[in-house]
Amino acid sequence: MSAIGTWKLSMDTPIGKQTPTIVILEQGGSYKGTMEGPAGKVDLEEVTVEGNSFAFKADVTTPLGKFNLAFKGTVEGDNLSGSFKTPLGPNPFTGERLSP
Repeated sequence: MSAIGTWKLSMDTPIGKQTPTIVILEQGGSYKGTMEGPAGKVDLEEVTVEGNSFAFKADVTTPLGKFNLAFKGTVEGDNLSGSFKTPLGPNPFTGERLSP
């Protein structure tokens, strides 16, 4: 199953558990999306979807400053998992589909 859709993530971060919502869309043969959490809504960058694998980057503002996060993961049914890289190192994430 594809990563296209709306997802609620669960991320273990240095500042505690975060649960942003991401939306990944296909438009004209390319992919785009957004991530929304307590710090606001940001556009996803460099979004790729290949089969059940996906990747994207996002600039997010945290209490520790602004970070560019790089996500990579896989989809299994209505669940996804993977890791995101920060300047402080990699961290795991999981997610569940809210809508297709």
